Amino acid sequence: MSAFIVEDKTINTIVTFFSSNRDSNWYKRKFKELGFDLETIAGKEKLGSAMFELNIKAVTQRYSGRAEDFRPLNYKFKFQPHYIRATVLKALQCWLYQCTEGDAFETDLFKTLDHFKGEIACDIVRNMKEYETASWG
Repeated sequence: MSAFIVEDKTINTIVTFFSSNRDSNWYKRKFKELGFDLETIAGKEKLGSAMFELNIKAVTQRYSGRAEDFRPLNYKFKFQPHYIRATVLKALQCWLYQCTEGDAFETDLFKTLDHFKGEIACDIVRNMKEYETASWG
């Protein structure tokens, strides 16, 4: 398996989604339990930085300290105003995959985002015509 440091846009898409979508109160409460107040810019920056650091940790464990070979380690949060759920899901899947090296996937942050990945995927499916017309059971 290989790993790399994701682009800022990948993390920023995820952070923006969890801080501003229609289900944001539930998400924000869960993140607040982890120490990230998504009601504030500082909280969004803190979450983005924590995600970036976890990605660095995974890549460093995979390649014995060569994370900076992938890109400059200068993450900066920037609000991503336009997104669709499929884009967020894909960004989240990418970030999660890049964090499965070493013990990064054992952190509460990783586990929470992995759980949210399933929530987003189910939400996408629930809004599909095929799902709406399918019978129960």
